[in-house]
Amino acid sequence: RLAGVALQSDPEVDHQLLIKIGFRQPVKLKAITFRGTTEDETAPQVVKVFQGQKDIDFQDAEEAEPLQMLNLIASQIDACDPVALRFVKFQHVSTLQLFVQNNFGADVTRIERLEFWGTPAENVDIKDWKPVKQDVNDPLYPIFDPPQADHTGA
Repeated sequence: RLAGVALQSDPEVDHQLLIKIGFRQPVKLKAITFRGTTEDETAPQVVKVFQGQKDIDFQDAEEAEPLQMLNLIASQIDACDPVALRFVKFQHVSTLQLFVQNNFGADVTRIERLEFWGTPAENVDIKDWKPVKQDVNDPLYPIFDPPQADHTGA
């Protein structure tokens, strides 16, 4: 893990942050994990989630009705718990826009890592699949399914 690697709002402007994400193929999103620090109050607290609005700007994001509003609590951030999305609204996502409207009180918002939980929206022909090198220090972590608990007793 690289020290200091994070998504951060501009300290010269305000605490708001607008993150625009494009996926290589449409995905079904189940949840998002936000990793940050609530102790210094820089972690995101209120996040508006938009889909398919590539040209959205700060003013639009402030005024527009999101597909889902996330009101994060400190324990979710501190434990890196996935925050569930309304799965039916995120069945075919090509682009996602996250507007951090508020943090826990600091002048700057910092997100150390984002993890997206989901699956491809369409079946993939394995012959066309190309592996992608995963950088665990990248604050934008690739999509993967959450680990499944082993209930077999083995």
